[in-house]
Amino acid sequence: MYQALYRKYRPRFFKDVAGQEHITSVLAKEVAEHTFGHAYIFTGSRGIGKTTCAKILAKAVNCPNEHDGEPCGECEICRGIDDGSLLDVTEMDAASNRNIDDIRNLRAEANFTPAIAKYRVYIIDEAHMLTKEAANALLKIMEEPPEHVIFILATTEVYKLPATILSRCMRFDFKRMQPQVIAERVKFVCKMEHIEIDDDAAQLIGELADGGMRDALSLLDICRADERITVDTVSRCAGLAGREYLFDLADCVAKKDTAAVLEMVDKLYQSSADVGRLCDEMISHFRSLMVVSCSNEAASILKVLPKEEERLKAQAKTISQTDIFYCISVLQEATAKMAKSASKRLEFELAMVKLCSPELLQSPEALLARIEKLESEIALLKARGVASAAVPAQTAAAPAAESIPARTEAAPQAPAPSAQQSARQQKSVAPVSKAPEEPAESDSARLFAEWDMVVDLLAHRSPMLCALLTGSKAYESGNRLLIDAPNDTFIPYMQKSPDANESIKTAITEVCGRRYGIGPYKKSAQSAANDPLEELAKRAQASGIELL
Repeated sequence: MYQALYRKYRPRFFKDVAGQEHITSVLAKEVAEHTFGHAYIFTGSRGIGKTTCAKILAKAVNCPNEHDGEPCGECEICRGIDDGSLLDVTEMDAASNRNIDDIRNLRAEANFTPAIAKYRVYIIDEAHMLTKEAANALLKIMEEPPEHVIFILATTEVYKLPATILSRCMRFDFKRMQPQVIAERVKFVCKMEHIEIDDDAAQLIGELADGGMRDALSLLDICRADERITVDTVSRCAGLAGREYLFDLADCVAKKDTAAVLEMVDKLYQSSADVGRLCDEMISHFRSLMVVSCSNEAASILKVLPKEEERLKAQAKTISQTDIFYCISVLQEATAKMAKSASKRLEFELAMVKLCSPELLQSPEALLARIEKLESEIALLKARGVASAAVPAQTAAAPAAESIPARTEAAPQAPAPSAQQSARQQKSVAPVSKAPEEPAESDSARLFAEWDMVVDLLAHRSPMLCALLTGSKAYESGNRLLIDAPNDTFIPYMQKSPDANESIKTAITEVCGRRYGIGPYKKSAQSAANDPLEELAKRAQASGIELL
């Protein structure tokens, strides 16, 4: 019968375990010096060697020919543990043997001395699956174990184990293996099995394994059907879109080509690509673009080939960091929705449409993307020769007026213009409102520069207030600070919470050393109704610039 590669090439000695030298060296030394304990906990993600090291430890403590902490691998005890025939070493799956009766049977058996070996070793896999009653029963024998008993608990979720059990065990945390370490092991197995594999394919298997050697060898088992394993072979067997498709999809997102994106997604879906995996790959791809755009040492962080690194750098120049962050955020949201949605394809298509059309959303990331797009278009057109002098005085002064609210004044009387002139003026000059009979308190307010420090101080004292004040500004008007909060819940919350008012006042006093009263900042009806993006577009058009 054919034996799977991950079973056939399972390490039999501590020295053969890849990527866990910080653990195997300690275990070997304990065995060599006879200082090993009665209970161990091996924790870490799946397929990284927990159970393998447990079996090697069971062999090492019982092997009569042990040398420097390593079992001989040839004696009756070592062979019996390897093939599972030695009754003194029991491997129990806590996922299926999780009840108190199973642990009671274990306790009754543990009282008997070993038949052949020196120690009875109980390897309890997925120990976090034990019921509360079973864990308490196991705790009883772990408190005062027989001298001939050793417990080894393996788990992927150590936080679910009771603290009383954790305190009685020696804990070893297994690390995820680096892709390069896995790739080297894959090439070794291929050499032993006479399988031809490209270096790029081995590296891709290492990246897809997510730190687990077992997953890597299982994927290699699927790929070995081809005479030569290439990157395309690995991508096809793993259900990946492939590197080319990832770059093409990112190019379409950069160009905001919604039709091309949907056509490409349909093509991938028809070729049986896993949509959920495709979404994960797109997140990973945009992460790579983020790393490349932010770091000069991208190759060491991403573990990619030089050719692929150069391609990532070239593509990163076509997508701004704001767009990259926005893409990652939308795709992560889509991944979360896929778990509850009846159609993963629909969720992925919606996400890709959002990436190509940020104006569909009102999130901060989407608004930043819209603003950045308008600014880049204006800068491009100015670079082509559009003179900034064409901007009217009223338009040029608009940004300053937005940052510091100004008192509105009545417009002076002027001769009535013609209908054509009036229409032209409406495009370039914002309507002038009639002065109010009593000027609003906010008309003479000045921007309070220390407001961000106040919000940061509140973050440690009142997370609720800090959340409501995210993106807010404050304006100084005499002895009062007028707060402009974009969250509509802020004012109702302040009206119902006197403590919140006092918390803000106290924070303001600590920051600037002055006591202020606080109140809401009241915008004029006109400025409140205007979208800042629309205002920016209007000012550009008034300057004679037509947006693309």
